[in-house]
Amino acid sequence: MTKRKSALGGLKVTVTYVGSGKSAGRQPRVKVPPVNVGALRAKTGLSQFEFAQSIGVPKGTLLNWEQGRREPTGPAQVLLAILAKKPSLVKDLFANKHVYQPQPDRAWSPGGPHPDDMTPEERMAEICQILGLGLVRLHQKQAMQ
Repeated sequence: MTKRKSALGGLKVTVTYVGSGKSAGRQPRVKVPPVNVGALRAKTGLSQFEFAQSIGVPKGTLLNWEQGRREPTGPAQVLLAILAKKPSLVKDLFANKHVYQPQPDRAWSPGGPHPDDMTPEERMAEICQILGLGLVRLHQKQAMQ
């Protein structure tokens, strides 16, 4: 078989595969209903900045959605559809933002040895003390609820 016939045979296979009736590209599997972002934000009672921050998008993106210049897509569209069903989740997300966002590193406060200067036993004792305090706080929080 010559190189020309071999290449032509490969082309026929490709044309047959692409033209086999299957639609090209990926189709979304789930239809997500459109959300009126402005109305959703109004239900939450948050400012544009607070709402944008609570769902993790820039304020400019939120403005574009509210003014109809752009439509949310992908994960943002799904998140907004969920929030449209239960707007109180937005306030929960915003109120507990410290849980989801890392806090800046604190400077080492004087009064104790620096962790780099501690022995492994001293580090383990400090870690156990921190975990113990965390458990006490967790139990106190659960008791209040």
